[in-house]
Amino acid sequence: MPDNVTERLAEYARTDGWDDNIAFIADEQEWTFAQVYAGAARAAGGYRAAGLRPADRVLLALPDSIEMVWCMLGAWQAGLVAIPVNVHMSRADLERDVATAEPALAVTDPETAGWLDAAGVVRTCGAGTLTGAEPDPGFAPGDEAPALGMFTSGTTGNPKLCFFLHRDLGVRMEIYGLPGAGAVGFSASRMCFRGGLGSGLFASLIDGQATVLSRPRPTPAIAVELMRRHRVTALFSPPSFLARLLLEPGHEEVLDALRSATCVGEAMSARIREQLVPLLGERLINGYGSTEIGGIAVGRPADYHPSPSAVGPSLGGQPMRILDEEGNELPAGESGQLHVRVRMGTRGVARGSLGPDQVYDVWWATGDLATIDENAILHVHGRLDDVEVIGGQNVVPAEVERLLESHPRVLEGAVSAVRRPEGFTSLRAYLVAAPGEGSDLDALTSELLDLTRDRLSFYKVPDDVVWLDSLPRNGNGKILRRQLRAQGDQFV
Repeated sequence: MPDNVTERLAEYARTDGWDDNIAFIADEQEWTFAQVYAGAARAAGGYRAAGLRPADRVLLALPDSIEMVWCMLGAWQAGLVAIPVNVHMSRADLERDVATAEPALAVTDPETAGWLDAAGVVRTCGAGTLTGAEPDPGFAPGDEAPALGMFTSGTTGNPKLCFFLHRDLGVRMEIYGLPGAGAVGFSASRMCFRGGLGSGLFASLIDGQATVLSRPRPTPAIAVELMRRHRVTALFSPPSFLARLLLEPGHEEVLDALRSATCVGEAMSARIREQLVPLLGERLINGYGSTEIGGIAVGRPADYHPSPSAVGPSLGGQPMRILDEEGNELPAGESGQLHVRVRMGTRGVARGSLGPDQVYDVWWATGDLATIDENAILHVHGRLDDVEVIGGQNVVPAEVERLLESHPRVLEGAVSAVRRPEGFTSLRAYLVAAPGEGSDLDALTSELLDLTRDRLSFYKVPDDVVWLDSLPRNGNGKILRRQLRAQGDQFV
C-alpha cells in the first residue's frame, strides 16, 4: 500500500474502477475521481513552483469546494502539511489561527479569505494559481511524515493544533460503515473539522460516494435545496443544525430520501431525538468522538433507552472505562471521567513548529463526564471543565439544559454560572424559544423556573432566564460557553 496518503487514495479509485465515477458535486459541476487526482497533481506542481518543500505547513483558508479538495490532496502529494481553517470565523480568530499554525503559505479564495492577501501576516497564493500549474506526477514519501493539522474546537480555550501522519489517514476501516459507492452525501460540518473532513472528503475518496459541497456556509435552507436537487442519501450534521432543518419547507421530502443521517459534534437533546426518531427510525445514527482520537461511540435508536444522555456502544468494540478523581474504575451506572483505549491519539500543540505530539496504544482521558450502563451503552453528561460550582455543590449544566429543552416551547438552551452584583454565584439559563413561541416570554419563564424547582435540587435551579435569538456555537455546532459567560454581565 502506498505510504503517501494521496497516492493511496488514488489507488483505491483505480483498483475499484471509480475513475469515471462522480466524486464531488460543487458549484453545479460534477467532478470524477480522475479529475480530482488530476487537479491534485496540478496543485502539487503549483506548490513546488512556489518553492515549498516537504514538511512545510500550508494553511488552507478556503471554503468547501473543489479547490479545497485539490489543494488538500496536492499538499499531501507534495509532502506538505495541510491545515484547513474555518473561513467563516472573524478576522481576529483567523489571524489567531495563522499565528498558531506558523505556515509557509496561506492558500486563499477572494470570496472568503482574500483579505489575508493584504493583511501581511503570511505569504499568500490564490487557489486558482496553484491549481492552474503544470502537474507534478510524483509523490513525496509519506508514512511517518505529518500530513494534516486540524484545530480543536476551542470551546474551553484557544484552539490547539492536532497533527496526523500519512500512515494514519485514508486507511479503510470497516468499523466506520461509510455509505459507499452509489451514495450521495452532504455534510453540514465543514472540512476544517475532523467530522466534516471525514464526511466531506474521505467518505468519497475512501469508499466511493459522491459528495455535494457547498461553497457558502450551509444554512438549513441551503441544505434542503442542495439535498433535494442532488438527491442526497447520506446526511452528516450536528443535531442542532438538523433541528433547524426540520423548520424548513420541504424537509419531509429530503429526509424521506435519506438512507442515513449521522449526528455528531454535540449532544443530541431529548427534544431533538423525539423529533427525529419518528421521522428517521434506524436511519438515525448518533455519533460521539473528538478531534484528538476520532470516533468513540455510535448508536442507533435500537441502542437508546429513555435517558437523553445515551449515545450507544463503543465504536469497533474499543475498551472504555469510567474513573473517579482518584483513578479508581467505577461500576456500571456510576458517573466519572470517560477513558478510552485508543490505537493512536494526537495531543494538540500551541504552535505549528512544535510538530506532532502523538501517543499510541494508551488509555485516553476524554475530559467528559460519562457513565456506562449495564448494557455497555455509553452516556455522556457534559464536559468536566463545564461543571459549575454553586454554593459548594457541583452542577453539570447538561442536566439542567435537558430538562429545559424538554419543554415544547423551548428550541434549545444553555446554562452557565453568573457572578451576581451581591457577590454570590448562581445559574442563569440562556434559551431560544421554539418558532412561534416568542410571545408572553415572562409567563414562559415563570413556568420553566417552576419546572426546575419541581424536578431539581435547589442549587441546580437557575435564578433567571435570558432569551436569545440563537446560542453562540462554533462551526461544528458546539455551544461556546465562554462567550455566554463573557456576555453574562450585560444581563445582570
